Amino acid sequence: MKPDHCTSADVAIRGSCKDFENGYCPKCSHALYFSKGKDRNGKLWRWEFNPMFGPMFLRKDGEFLKQQPVYENHPAWEPFEKWQGRIK
Repeated sequence: MKPDHCTSADVAIRGSCKDFENGYCPKCSHALYFSKGKDRNGKLWRWEFNPMFGPMFLRKDGEFLKQQPVYENHPAWEPFEKWQGRIK
């Protein structure tokens, strides 16, 4: 799956990521994915995902939540793990 955003300096200089052209970018440190999904209670969760550093859950305005869900059984992990299974 192509990243939603690439933070590589190549994008700013060349307009594209040379690593993406080589099939590397989707798993590298500068690939960012954004998605959302509902948990078992119907609450919508949003996240930014970096393959090297994992997810950061977001507020409605796109800023990081001050308190990130850290427990494995937290409802936020359900939609994230379902989404992650589809992009692998």
